[in-house]
Amino acid sequence: MPKIILKINSASDPFYDSDNICCYLVDASLSPDMLEKCRKTDKMVLICGVDATSKCKQHDLDGIVIEPDVKKPLKIQIKKELAEVGQCKVLGVVVPAHRHEAMLAGETEPDFIIFKFTPQEAVSAFEVIRWYNELFLIQSAIDLTLGLQNITDIDVDFVIINSCDYKDFGC
Repeated sequence: MPKIILKINSASDPFYDSDNICCYLVDASLSPDMLEKCRKTDKMVLICGVDATSKCKQHDLDGIVIEPDVKKPLKIQIKKELAEVGQCKVLGVVVPAHRHEAMLAGETEPDFIIFKFTPQEAVSAFEVIRWYNELFLIQSAIDLTLGLQNITDIDVDFVIINSCDYKDFGC
């Protein structure tokens, strides 16, 4: 089973600390108190959203997760974020489950690639993820923040779920 990255989107989201959770992904709009609450668990804390890079540095977090604009050159966007956050921080890159975007993102050598897709796109997404895992050694994740779905047939290292979905995930 993949390791769980718990995404905290708002201050009202429930907070869980479990052995099933390997990492927290916190929206950059949240207060420093939420970041500190996550840090106290001794689990990795990543940040995403507007100003994630500067807040990662400001609060000395473990890294960032970015979702580049696929209509603009991916490599340039990813390399810019990597240069800004620094080589010692973790970088996760969210891409749609398409071969082209996965290959371009993988060539920049982030720490992991995150595939984001709707439940309706799951069949084609799983094919892309299988292809990606055969071609790249970079870790992969599935972003299930658009809705929980059955992932038993796919091999990924991590799964990102919203904190509000944690109880329904089957942990």
